[in-house]
Amino acid sequence: METVTEAGSARTRKPRGQGGSRRGEILDAAKRLFLTEGFEHATMRRIAAEVGVSPTAIYLHFADKEAILDAIAEHFFSALLLELEASQECDLPPLARYRAGVRAYVEFAVERPDEYRLTFQRRLSPGPRPPCHEIAVADRSFAILQGAVGELAEQGIFRPVDPLLGAEAIWCALHGLTSALIDMPDQISTSREALIETVIDLTIGGLAKRP
Repeated sequence: METVTEAGSARTRKPRGQGGSRRGEILDAAKRLFLTEGFEHATMRRIAAEVGVSPTAIYLHFADKEAILDAIAEHFFSALLLELEASQECDLPPLARYRAGVRAYVEFAVERPDEYRLTFQRRLSPGPRPPCHEIAVADRSFAILQGAVGELAEQGIFRPVDPLLGAEAIWCALHGLTSALIDMPDQISTSREALIETVIDLTIGGLAKRP
């Protein structure tokens, strides 16, 4: 059987079943449409047509396109968490582990620019949107940074600082760096590696214990 997309082109209707792979296909199609056509224009019907399923079938996996956006963010954070955890599984002093975690965050995000954009552009439709920290794996990812700030403060490497405040300040700096590397690479003349290390130095210097 064939179904006709909103654009008028015929697309073969896919068979029932294959729930896991179908969910992945929906996420991939939604990412493409969110980025190329804009979140508000990418209707559930349009996403279904892109995948090759009926509009009804897509609701078996997601309640609405906001739920799809949440799933994209959760997938991003799940993969990020693995990278962050791996960066901390080393016999290094706390400051070196902090540097490794921060570096892993930026490099991972730069390698996944589309998911990063969609994850952190949460207010894509009218009405309130839940913050990323309501996603459990996002909480766990941020907790690694927050824990590192607390440990460095306890050891006297960082000055006494609220770990939450310190971690949020660091993330703001990293988000600016990451966004620039993703969306404005032509405005950056230095190497990515040197820029990342310099921003890490700045975050350390900004929180370092004063004489």
